[in-house]
Formats: sequence, structure tokens, C-alpha cells
Amino acid sequence: MRSNPQFGADALNLSRLFDLIYTLPKPTVALVNGSAVAGGAGLVSVCDLAVAVPTAKFGYPEVRRGLVAAMVMPHLLRHVGERTARWLLLSGELIDATAAQRVGFINGVVSADELLPTADRWARSLAEGSPEALATTKRLLQQFSHQGASVEETARASAAPRLTEECRAGLRAFFQKQPAPWTKP
Repeated sequence: MRSNPQFGADALNLSRLFDLIYTLPKPTVALVNGSAVAGGAGLVSVCDLAVAVPTAKFGYPEVRRGLVAAMVMPHLLRHVGERTARWLLLSGELIDATAAQRVGFINGVVSADELLPTADRWARSLAEGSPEALATTKRLLQQFSHQGASVEETARASAAPRLTEECRAGLRAFFQKQPAPWTKP
């Protein structure tokens, strides 16, 4: 297995971006009007609130490509708990917005016409909070959720599989719209 420093740098940059969004002192709201899969689902998981249209899909299909969704695991676990996180991460299955709300991944499901007005109402409500109180609340929530792995550790765990032949074969199959080699009879 050859080392590719770019894989590590890319993973570290994305992990740092997720951490930056998660630790912003101001609340963040994700609006989903389509599929939020892999990194998109990770982005939703680091936002404080999330609202989606009924047709939205969420999931982590990385394992089907020979990848590991390491850097989003702590964020996903906080929202949905271990049983659901295991199912989503190990199966690679996608769930719809109703299921995502039921398991706690998102806060609401609204029609496409109501997506922006809902987010606007939520943002106005959040803006009524004191900036210092909001920042302190977010910092305490982060502290109490005690994320065990560092940004660097999750980035390394996410980047390492990209160096394997299995991952390269899985990604080739994905881009060629073929089944992954390990699923062939």
C-alpha cells in the first residue's frame, strides 16, 4: 500500500471544516432539498438544526465503495445513537426524511414550498437568543457530548482506506456504474 499525502490532507481539511461548522459560536441550520449522502450527510450532522423536504434522502454508503465514514461518526452518534448509527454506517442504506426525523437525524420535514420559510422562522427564533448565551450553550453541548476522537484521528481513519486496492476497485466500480467487486457471485 503506497502512501498518498493528498488523501490525508483532503481528509484533514474536510474534518477541520466539519469541526469548524460544529464549533461555530452561532447556531447553524441545514436545509435539505434532495439527497444528503456521504459528505452531504456529514454536513447535515454537524449543523445544529436540520430541516428537509419529504423526498430528501440521507445515508452513508461509503462502505459500499471501500471507504470509512470515520470523521462523521461522532456527529452521527450524537444524533441517532449507536444502534441506528451502526445500521446506517454498516449497511450503507439510505433513509428518507421521515425516517431521518424519527431517528433524530433532522428536526423537521416540510414541503418544498415551506423549506425556506421554515428555515427563516428558525433563524429568526435563534436570533432572539443572546449571542453569548448561544455560544456558551453550544460550547457546553459540545463538552457534554465529549467527542472521543480528535479531528486528526478521524481524518486519518477516513483517509487510510483510500490507499487500499479494495477501495480503488470499489470506487472504479462506482464510477463505472458497476457492482462492487466483492458483491459479485
